[in-house]
Amino acid sequence: VKDVGSRCILGNIAFQSFKKVWMNSKITLDKKLKVYEAQVVSIIMYNSSCWAAPAAVLQKLDSCHRKHLRAIMKIWWPRSMISNDTLYKRCNTTPLSQRAAFSRWKMLGHVLRSPENSPAQSALCFAVDAMNNMQGRVGLTSS
Repeated sequence: VKDVGSRCILGNIAFQSFKKVWMNSKITLDKKLKVYEAQVVSIIMYNSSCWAAPAAVLQKLDSCHRKHLRAIMKIWWPRSMISNDTLYKRCNTTPLSQRAAFSRWKMLGHVLRSPENSPAQSALCFAVDAMNNMQGRVGLTSS
C-alpha cells in the first residue's frame, strides 16, 4: 500500500517535470501520450506485478492517472466535463488498476513456468502447503 502511494508521488514529480511538453500546443496528443507512457506511467507502474493492493488504493492510482490525462488534454472541471470512460477512449488507454492486475497474472505465469528449485516456486509451494497444513493463531474466538 505504501509502495503504491509512493509510486503516485514519484509519478506526479515526473509529470510536473514535463509540464512544458503537456502545455505545448504544437505537440500532438498522440506524441504527448507516448511521452506520458514512457516517462510517467513507467515510473508509476514499476514493480506493479508484486502489488497486493486493496481496491481503494488502486482507485487512488486510477484517479492519479485520470488527473494526468485530463491535464494533458487540457480538460479542467468547471469549464468542461468528461466521463472517465470517454477519457480512456480518447486517450486510447486503460485504467492502471487493470494493468496492475494483468501484470500480476503475467508474473504468476512466469512463476508457474519457473524451475521447481527456484526461490519463487519454493515460496509458492510453501504458501499452498501452509494454507492446507498450518493452523491459524491460537487466541480468543469470536462468538
